[in-house]
Amino acid sequence: MSNAESPEQPLALTAEQINQLVALFNAGRYAELEIRARVLVEQYPNSGFAWKVLGVCLQVQGKDGLAALQKAAELLPDDADSHSNLGNALKDLGQLGDAVASYRRALEIKPDYAEAHCNLGVALKGLGQLDDAVASYRRALEIRPDYAEVHNNLGNGLADLGQPDDAVASYRRALKIKPDYAEAHNNLGNALTDLGQPDDAVASYRRALGIRPDYAEAYGNLGGALKSQGKLDEALACFQQQVRLTPGNDVAQHQIASLTGTNTERAPIQYVESVFDGYAEKFDTHLRQVLSYEAPEKLAALITQHSTPSAEKWKVLDLGCGTGLVGLAIAPFARQLVGVDLSGKMLEKARARNLYQRLERADLLAMMQGEKASSYDVIIAADVFIYLGKLDAVISEIKRLLCPGGVFAFSIEELVALSNEEAGQGVQRKYQLENTGRYTQSANYMARLACANGFLLQEMSAAIIRVEHGKPVNGYLALWKTELHES
Repeated sequence: MSNAESPEQPLALTAEQINQLVALFNAGRYAELEIRARVLVEQYPNSGFAWKVLGVCLQVQGKDGLAALQKAAELLPDDADSHSNLGNALKDLGQLGDAVASYRRALEIKPDYAEAHCNLGVALKGLGQLDDAVASYRRALEIRPDYAEVHNNLGNGLADLGQPDDAVASYRRALKIKPDYAEAHNNLGNALTDLGQPDDAVASYRRALGIRPDYAEAYGNLGGALKSQGKLDEALACFQQQVRLTPGNDVAQHQIASLTGTNTERAPIQYVESVFDGYAEKFDTHLRQVLSYEAPEKLAALITQHSTPSAEKWKVLDLGCGTGLVGLAIAPFARQLVGVDLSGKMLEKARARNLYQRLERADLLAMMQGEKASSYDVIIAADVFIYLGKLDAVISEIKRLLCPGGVFAFSIEELVALSNEEAGQGVQRKYQLENTGRYTQSANYMARLACANGFLLQEMSAAIIRVEHGKPVNGYLALWKTELHES
């Protein structure tokens, strides 16, 4: 905290008063400091330093210091510290554009202000301006090469840009400077996971937890890594500890359900968002090169085998559109293409393809309920129902939205056959939450839904949906039609 006053503003506080405030701040006596600062801004309302102290003191206590920091920046227009502090307050409130402006003003005054470069990077990253964020972090490190937090932030930016090798190098530099940096160990684990190094990732997560035993996020990440290694009991223990630390954590609760055989009706919205926001940068490459995923093209081919678009082409709704892979496959036959997805980062990728006339960030059922009846010729759901177990309401809405003679094409993962014991007990399963965290549906369940909603089953063929860990994931590709003339 600098004690600079604006040259245009007469010095209001005495040197002794300023030193007392600085001493209280350095001692961490924030409650006492707040009382003293409030008295001083009453006595010296034109003292920018008094307002700055009050604002910073409120911020470090988790209170709203914005008004005081705005006053400080107004009274001290040439004080970089005041503009940087204001940027911090705006950033914490989510006003990232204004925060960026404040940081840039601070850097105009003090170009070698490493903390402002760092925080500018954080704000830019929050705005999705990743290249600019990385540039800001690099500038901060030119000024302060030993700034561990910035090496960590740079790693995060590089990871988001799909550069995990460079991210690993940044995290390792942070840890060389600050070996007990739990967040950097956790983030290093994430990057190593992206690089397909699960053993090293597990070791990093364990180091993070050795430093911070209450680190809920690291427990979740460790659980995910152990689960990918087939260590399901150990993974379950991690997710259970995560829930103990963060009660009501829907993402961890879903993982626990998947590992304990609990058959929920759908994955929580927060789970789906977190999975795909974190997957967006590598989604297309991973699906194509690792998972041998071709469902979008196969569904588009299935549609064109059974239907021929009119001269006007089709109005198409892409459910769970993700990055727009279905859009790529169906766009030549569409006059209007609408997509809906829960993940904002996936939608950014879809928007960049410039194929969709409309993209909605929403739960697909809620989105469909807001659409007019008989408004689409084709509806597609490629690898969407794996996050929705019970489909009754969804299929009903799809039927409502399709025009007479409309087409619905989708993929599902196959629910494994009942054991002899279950069959003997008369067990009937429509859908099942598997330990992958995804749902499978039975062919009989889907056939009953088609019949109940008046669909004509045109095709439902067994298919390999993707390849995971070298093993095929079996499922179905299906196409249903509505009656050409409703009775």
